Amino acid sequence: MVSHFIAFFGPDGSGKSTHAELLSNHLQSQRVKVRKVWMRSPHTFAYLLSRFLVKIGFYRLILNPFGEGKKIPAVHVNRKFRLFWSITELVSVIPVIILRIYIPLLLGYIVIAERCIVDTIVNIAYYTNDAGFLQSRTARLLLNLFPREALLIHLDSDYKTLLRRRGRTVEAYSLINFQRNCYRAIEKLLDAAYINTSNHDVNQTSNLIIRLVKEKMRISDTL
Repeated sequence: MVSHFIAFFGPDGSGKSTHAELLSNHLQSQRVKVRKVWMRSPHTFAYLLSRFLVKIGFYRLILNPFGEGKKIPAVHVNRKFRLFWSITELVSVIPVIILRIYIPLLLGYIVIAERCIVDTIVNIAYYTNDAGFLQSRTARLLLNLFPREALLIHLDSDYKTLLRRRGRTVEAYSLINFQRNCYRAIEKLLDAAYINTSNHDVNQTSNLIIRLVKEKMRISDTL
């Protein structure tokens, strides 16, 4: 049985929200039941903990080219903190996955996630400053939470393009570079589709995605 789950992943500004919306609209125009979901890490309890740690001053500050700062809990300082944070995120995200992915799938929806489990893994790796987290047991556990036969699409963009699209809200180059390397590693691990949106306009990218859905998901010959 083919799972009707489609997940986009990639850096902010690569087009995940735009193309999740375009794909959702396209499928709905074909009378397909669609549920669009969004999952940003940190989740639930991990989010509350991150707010607390930042409030008490336990954070590192990452500056983008405009001097805009992003405060991240300093959970990278030692192995115990890194392990604690990864487990906290794992426990926090499981209810979110059940509610936003598995229940709609059981109700017969095609679920489109504009960010999902891969983004959570990459975020944990960045918070803990540990690209090796991608090979950890916790990361493998998270990847095993994907529905079977999911269609995974990696939308990528170079930093110059992200800067042009996002302006002052863009993250620091070091953060984006770290994320992009992690996304590429997971893409290869999961055999995900890859589209560099720096090289295509919105319509070209949308057509590529619809073709992937038609070929991989076998939802309908009319798509």
